[in-house]
Amino acid sequence: MPGQTALPTSHTGPLPKKSFTPTRSSTKISPDPMRQRLLPTPEPARVKVVIAGGGIGGLALAIMFEAAKNIDYVVLERSSTHKTLGSTIGLNARPMRMLEQLGLLADIKKISKPIGGFNLQNEDRSPIGHIDFTFGEREYGYGGCVMSRPALFELLLSRVPEDKVLLSKQVSNVIETSAEVRVICADGSEYGCDILVGSDGAYSAVREIMYKKLSTQGRLPASDSKPMEMTHVCVLGVSEPMDPVKYPRLMDTNSNFEMTLFRDKPLSVLLSPISDNRISWCYGGEVDPNAPKTEAWNWGHHTDLKSILPEIKNLATEYGPSVGAVIESTSRDMVLPFAGQGCIHAMLDGISLTNLLASLKSTSPEVIEQLLKTHVKSRHDSGRNAVIGSRLFGRFIESKGFIARWIRRICFMLIPHWLVVKMFNRVMRDRPTLSFLPPVKERGVSVSWSN
Repeated sequence: MPGQTALPTSHTGPLPKKSFTPTRSSTKISPDPMRQRLLPTPEPARVKVVIAGGGIGGLALAIMFEAAKNIDYVVLERSSTHKTLGSTIGLNARPMRMLEQLGLLADIKKISKPIGGFNLQNEDRSPIGHIDFTFGEREYGYGGCVMSRPALFELLLSRVPEDKVLLSKQVSNVIETSAEVRVICADGSEYGCDILVGSDGAYSAVREIMYKKLSTQGRLPASDSKPMEMTHVCVLGVSEPMDPVKYPRLMDTNSNFEMTLFRDKPLSVLLSPISDNRISWCYGGEVDPNAPKTEAWNWGHHTDLKSILPEIKNLATEYGPSVGAVIESTSRDMVLPFAGQGCIHAMLDGISLTNLLASLKSTSPEVIEQLLKTHVKSRHDSGRNAVIGSRLFGRFIESKGFIARWIRRICFMLIPHWLVVKMFNRVMRDRPTLSFLPPVKERGVSVSWSN
């Protein structure tokens, strides 16, 4: 008997009195592994989300929410039609595992062209340097690719149910209560939710409403109270399909970016061939944020491309046509915004948020608040590093003067390729996936450390 001393079998007298104190060993019950496997897994809580903004970031998030079974969502788009402007978008390996999980990878390959490298040259076409990007497939299992922004937009839109994207829904106010968030649109319609996601661009109405409330409460950081500075300006577009017989470089398997720097102007021209024998182009550069706004933007408000870009019209390129030939072939939908890494990081933000919501146990304000703190903590450093890296690379490329030219030449000539790969690995090994979907096969030499 547990807790008692065994007696010899020959003993016939009464049992000696002994005190009995239960011990851990006498009360511990080992869990039954089979029983544990049979117990039902608690279902995640259902959560309501409103996505303000039906651009590429908002649509990508909607597709992730669609894959999760516990997220009820709606996309509020302020435009009256499904349309996006812009030239091209480049994707690197970081969101590719998620896109493969969602069944989007094959379609993205159809509308894109692999990125081969980056060529930097002077306006007289004398070379400055070259960066080879073809190692991505070997290192990470996915190479970088470039595609037209409208093509990616149409692909993502086709994967979101029509009734989930509502047009002409300009967010005009947001009211928070202990029970829910009420999103009020300019047309008077209202939508209740547990979480509101502002995916409505650089001039976000959601952020503006939030900042006003934080300012009234005295909680808005001083850095966020400053007006947005305009440090870069550019005009960009995509040509119509061009004759590959006349311009054979268009038939190259890879898209090699070509950037031309001007010696005496803080401007550059970037060309990148994309699918369907078209060429994406971008002309712009850094401007003084303290200069009058009209001085920085005056050349960007015209509608005649040939008249606003006379200094680059006859600039030669390695693809055969002059820059002027590319511009003249451009449709009238030229735009001014400058595209950076926003698309990639919007997708990475979406992966983090969706994973947290897919395992949410409660929609209480305390749990939601903790979830958002976890999300910010997981994404803050990556986003911050992307901004800093982009800024430093821009200064490295566009700085003028004798010293800047020699620094670029020395870096391109002396930095070995293995060191370039190692620097990229520090970022590209973070390739997260949606934790609630079947994992994809790991590819590449540099194994992902995410999920």
